[in-house]
Amino acid sequence: MCRILSPWLPGALVLVTLQFGCSNGGEAAWDGTGPSVKVMTRNVYLGGEFDVLLGAQTVDQIPARVDTFWKNVQSNDFPARAALIADEVAAEMPDIVAFQELELFRMQVPNDFDPKAAPNAADTAPNGDMLAILTAALAAHGLDYGEPVAVAAHTDTEMPGTDASSGATYDLRLTDRDAVFARPGLTVNNVRTADFPTFISLPVPLGSLTNAIVVKLKRGYLAMDVRAGDVPFTFAATHLEVGGQASAYQEGEARDLVTALEPVTGPLVLVGDFNSDANATTTQSYSIVAKSFTDAWSQVNPADKGPTCCTDLASPAPAPDERIDLVFYRGYVHPQAAERTGTDSALRTASGLLPSDHQGVAATLTVGFWAPGE
Repeated sequence: MCRILSPWLPGALVLVTLQFGCSNGGEAAWDGTGPSVKVMTRNVYLGGEFDVLLGAQTVDQIPARVDTFWKNVQSNDFPARAALIADEVAAEMPDIVAFQELELFRMQVPNDFDPKAAPNAADTAPNGDMLAILTAALAAHGLDYGEPVAVAAHTDTEMPGTDASSGATYDLRLTDRDAVFARPGLTVNNVRTADFPTFISLPVPLGSLTNAIVVKLKRGYLAMDVRAGDVPFTFAATHLEVGGQASAYQEGEARDLVTALEPVTGPLVLVGDFNSDANATTTQSYSIVAKSFTDAWSQVNPADKGPTCCTDLASPAPAPDERIDLVFYRGYVHPQAAERTGTDSALRTASGLLPSDHQGVAATLTVGFWAPGE
């Protein structure tokens, strides 16, 4: 038996007695007291699908497909969608929020593409810095997050494109980034980021062993020490690879993640886009992580499947069918509430787009003080 703060009396030191697994990991029983922290995870959607690129049958087809991909990104109007995502953040006011797919697109005109050289396009493409756009959108809402407290860059790749209208050639460089913002009430230190040892080395066109462009798809995680008042905890965020043909790689990433976080002591909150349905019908990544962590959503909303992905931006209403955006925890943490964001089909850009193909998840947690040796 352990005691937790009543979620119906915020800020009050009224304790209720409930039975739940407070002594996670063999730690001593926790009395349930501690600060309330709201966390949020939000995949913003980069605006294009890699399938367009991977569908090339020959190397000669790649420049046109790159141009199609880039035009899709532009037409999906992240500046307008970022304003809607900032609306969601303003409505929830999370203390700490992790975003996925905040890409940095860079260009070089004309192209000088060399498949054996490292990516070198240096000029930011029009509306190509999604992190800067989101940071500005949060500030425009009067929110006090400021600059991100952590940014992790993983995949960094470049491919040649040809503009369909003008025939001009260019190199398009994509750097995949995740970022975390925190409100001033939290103290953040010891930020660390890492790529997973498991990654995909993919020839484009698919299956080509000669004359192909090799793309390395890398994912990873970031972690940081956070202090809420006098209570320290670890916050970590990740974005695992998609499933399907990449399922084995994704499951390898999940094992890498668990291994990387295993030495962390004390309360730990882990959020992100895991690309593995919580019902364990797609890949085993959810189950791999859930062996070491507890799923906040399933604890507070056991009867709600809570799907978060995926819906076409132009769909008449959000219609997710997988719960892959998750808030996990272990140690002295108790979930008070969890809800999805981005569920209102009326909230759209002027051109009719939803904020993202995902929905977000916000969870309110009680985090307890832990001292070494407990």
